[in-house]
Amino acid sequence: MISKLLNIDKTELHQPRSFWSTFKNAYLRRRNFKKFWYSIDKKNLSEELIKITDLFVKSESYKWTSKFWKHQIINHYKYIGDTSKLEDPLRMISGTDYSGFSFMDEYSINKISANLDNKIKLNLNLFKKHPDFSLTKSIQYNLVLLIIYENIKSKNIFKNYDKIEKELYQKYNPVLEVDDKVITQHMLLSLMEYEKIQILTNKVKSSLKVFELGSGYGRTANMILSLSENVKYVIADLPPAIYFAKKNLTNIFPNKRIASAFGINSKVEMMKVFKNNDILFIFPHQINLFEKKSFDVSLAIGCLMEMEKNQIMNYMKNFENLSNFLYMKVWENSGLPYSFYKYYSVHKKSDYFIKENWKEHFKDRCIVPTNLFELGYEF
Repeated sequence: MISKLLNIDKTELHQPRSFWSTFKNAYLRRRNFKKFWYSIDKKNLSEELIKITDLFVKSESYKWTSKFWKHQIINHYKYIGDTSKLEDPLRMISGTDYSGFSFMDEYSINKISANLDNKIKLNLNLFKKHPDFSLTKSIQYNLVLLIIYENIKSKNIFKNYDKIEKELYQKYNPVLEVDDKVITQHMLLSLMEYEKIQILTNKVKSSLKVFELGSGYGRTANMILSLSENVKYVIADLPPAIYFAKKNLTNIFPNKRIASAFGINSKVEMMKVFKNNDILFIFPHQINLFEKKSFDVSLAIGCLMEMEKNQIMNYMKNFENLSNFLYMKVWENSGLPYSFYKYYSVHKKSDYFIKENWKEHFKDRCIVPTNLFELGYEF
């Protein structure tokens, strides 16, 4: 989803809201996307995006969408419909949703310091100013990126650097040149996620089959498809994000067999198109059209904590039914936007419907940002 890895200071997650502001967000904030969609001027939207969105508002996935995301989608389509914006509006939306992290805390500093000799040789322009960033935020972003780089550059996983398709990360994330390498935060964070996902899937001998819920612009998919051979990848998301993810991955991987299956409502037909393609795009409710254990691993990165309880429970049941492993990434503590006093904690399994009989392979605090956790389970 578009909010994947939002640039939010962790202190904001714990600030108490007044009764009135919570009530307003939960009950008064505009979130009837269906009504909005039928009334907006669509002359600046592509025919494919219009078709995808028409199918979405009529689908079961519309009912599966949280109030928070209906409100977000309204804002995104308002932006996309503005002719004064760039040809790729998601690139401009990324100015807030995908700008990258620019804050640290004591944990991240201590964690990094423990792995370094405190003699970092700087071969970069730490004061590089990025478009749409102030100089202060640019320096903060660069410093966080440097810390991530120093943490990962000596790991075996970084030996894959030359294999990474870098175009997408440079398109959506500010770039820094370090040690003659072009890097971005999302490139390195995606590489670190790939390292964790490999822990779960390292015993897969044949084609790796991946299901991802909420892919955003396709950053995680881009990393896995760059570094893994013989991959089948299914992405379930909402418009407009899924439209841009499909467009991005089609451009980057022209030799892959790529298809959309938004109109399919038969399990037989879905499994046929799944078999015949390398990358497949679907709406979330169509997860029910895959056979049991169709996937090796399910990915849910930064999306579950944006959902209502019944939606989380539904997805967790589907993950268990459809895959052997689950990799998820959530805030340590989060308040559900546009709902009435709902909070989730990574330390309460019941909040995310994690069963006691699931084998936990890891539950690790991220270095940046430290209020995110990576969790890996085997069903």
